[in-house]
Amino acid sequence: MDISQFKNQDEYVSQMQTGALLNPRIDSTFKALFTQPTEESREALRSFLSAATEHTVVAVKLTASDAPEKFSGQRSVSYDIICEFDNGLSANIEMQAFNQKYDYGKRAEYQVARLETTYLKKGDDWEKAPKVYQITVLDFNYTSKATVKKPISRYAMRTYDGRELSNTLNIIFIELPKAEPLEETVEENTPLENWAVFLKNADNPDKQKIIQKLTEKEVGLMQAKKSLSSISANQDLWIAQYRQEIFERDQRSSISAAKREGRMEGRMEGRMEAIRDTARILKQTGVDFAIIEKSTGLSIEEISKL
Repeated sequence: MDISQFKNQDEYVSQMQTGALLNPRIDSTFKALFTQPTEESREALRSFLSAATEHTVVAVKLTASDAPEKFSGQRSVSYDIICEFDNGLSANIEMQAFNQKYDYGKRAEYQVARLETTYLKKGDDWEKAPKVYQITVLDFNYTSKATVKKPISRYAMRTYDGRELSNTLNIIFIELPKAEPLEETVEENTPLENWAVFLKNADNPDKQKIIQKLTEKEVGLMQAKKSLSSISANQDLWIAQYRQEIFERDQRSSISAAKREGRMEGRMEGRMEAIRDTARILKQTGVDFAIIEKSTGLSIEEISKL
């Protein structure tokens, strides 16, 4: 979808009246897809986790998702999905819609280690250390296609000769642009590869034959399509998506201009305006001010004035 074809926010949001689907590659939509109090949303999350961890997940419990320590250049708003599932396993799931040009490898290592320390308390026996997963979906290429052709990359700590250390810390990257060749091989793909195809194409009217094939093949993807259809009737999510797309378009324009002109004027103000817009939406929907403060970095006083 090219946002430039819409004159304003109202025209953009009016798409929901036509039955259009939200873009699951937008952070707020991605989180909403998996965290609704509905059977289809819960089943979609269970299915996604099973595909990502290669472990048959039976039950999932969402846990608090406080924003982690900030990285240089990282947005203040966090849409991470943190959950616990069978036998005490834990995962942090996130969508990165826009390449912010920092080291995602180091960032993922930090996040998975932070998740481990959340569940391992001082004085606990090392045997209590749970297996944890950092699952990052990227709507851009983290590695070049020449280096890594497939969209799924799995990382764990190993010795120099390739022996597994403890299999406790696990990182999974899903690079959606690399899923295109898999669109014609749905029957042969792994479950996670088909999730990559789904997330890449779910909102594209021209790709609905592929989506139908996916949903007929896998129940979890069928439930994900139902969940996406349901949340696509939520006007607040359309507004959030519009503002994020505007923000990211402006970010790209600012970066391009900076490369040409050697300056980044207006970048920080644009970022803060997007943060304030997000806080305003959360406030309007009744979210507690303390949660908005943690999520956005704005003070209670600033939030009350929005």
